Amino acid sequence: MSLLIIILLTLSQFLLGFATLNLFNIVIKPWLSIALSVLMGIAIYSLVPFIMELVHIRLTGLNIFIALALLSIVLSVIRIKRMISSLVSLIKNISFRLKLYELPFIAVMAFMIFVSAWRCFYYPPTSRDFTSGAEVIAEYAFKEKTMVNSAFSVNMESTNNQFKPPYLTTLQIIYKYAGFPFGQVWLSSVFLFFIIFLYHSLSTRLHKILVGALLIFFIAIPEMYAYTIMALFDYSNAVFLFLAFYFLFEYFLVEQKINYLLFSSLLMAISVYIRSETLVLSFFTVLYMIWFQYFKKKQGLKGAILLPGIYMLLPVLFYVLSITIYINTYLPQKYNISGQVNNNLFDVTPFFTRLTEMNTKLVFGENNTYLYGYFFYLFIILFLAELIFFRGFKGDAKKWLVAGAIIFLGIAFLGYLLPLLDLANSTKRGLFKIFPVMLFYFSCNQLLIKASDKLRALEGK
Repeated sequence: MSLLIIILLTLSQFLLGFATLNLFNIVIKPWLSIALSVLMGIAIYSLVPFIMELVHIRLTGLNIFIALALLSIVLSVIRIKRMISSLVSLIKNISFRLKLYELPFIAVMAFMIFVSAWRCFYYPPTSRDFTSGAEVIAEYAFKEKTMVNSAFSVNMESTNNQFKPPYLTTLQIIYKYAGFPFGQVWLSSVFLFFIIFLYHSLSTRLHKILVGALLIFFIAIPEMYAYTIMALFDYSNAVFLFLAFYFLFEYFLVEQKINYLLFSSLLMAISVYIRSETLVLSFFTVLYMIWFQYFKKKQGLKGAILLPGIYMLLPVLFYVLSITIYINTYLPQKYNISGQVNNNLFDVTPFFTRLTEMNTKLVFGENNTYLYGYFFYLFIILFLAELIFFRGFKGDAKKWLVAGAIIFLGIAFLGYLLPLLDLANSTKRGLFKIFPVMLFYFSCNQLLIKASDKLRALEGK
């Protein structure tokens, strides 16, 4: 019965997400479309109870599922002919063929995903950040039909987890109503469909033997894999921030695809909704966009600023709704957000201190392989190999390297801007954002591209 419910929820999320892709006219390969649709569906699921809370609709199971059904119908009907045509095309073009050499890699990845999914389903949440925040609020919301509930009558002054965006809370509420007392099964869907998206998108550039090996390296990052079991913000945040970069760079390739830019803005807004401090990274991304438009595309200053300004509208809107309005206006306990900001911004020493600590204690620290495996070392080896043997990087590789720099320097900047984001927890988990970006740099690495060409030549013999 539980499996059937999961399948029905996933189909619902697919249809909701597919309608959203159809609305933005996003045309991608079938498996990419399926994976992205489910991920978008999960994100939209998380928004529905939140919007209901903002307009004071009771969070009963019936109300939530009616709202989800109505939203699915509305999004589908907007471009119904194109929606039907896209679905028919998807069904016709999807392929389930696998080469023999893919099977060992897929088997290993499937086992790792299964272990994670089983633990999400079978074991209750244990993370303090979760049980003192989203989980307790969701549990009381399940009983009291509102997120502004008795959880806030408890003295939780030792933590600020009750003041985080409602992404986790809303998904927990939906899955509890669906019959999963521990909720958190949604995290396994995020994990599974993100890996499917990565596998098929990387395969467009690299041979599948290399893709399989790289993805096993990626999945096996110890700390990141642990958060495919512990339902917190960081894994989902990394997923949607990566997707925002992915579609932003698709727009860079073909300027006429304004729809890709707008879709990237929506994905960036979702990543801000999941972790509010991502707004700072989105500002850094916009600075890069302005530079790219002005110097690379040779647009005038006005043109170079206009589209990045439009790009920022959705991330700012999501921040205002989930933080400024919801936390400051709806919650009975007050949280001084401005009081969390560094009160001596002219002293930039904390930025360089955090940057140094990230390198000496996390990336190259004594326990670095227990945290991140050998992924950073793999990146350094391939980066230096391309620099030495090819004396530079291709355009696509440069974009992913810039994205990596935005994340790495941005996380250090957040440590300077918001002292509460400590090194041992927030910064350590914040580095999850950089790994999918590194993975896509690998797909543009000239050494790996040459190796792929040779593997394809051998396969063709």
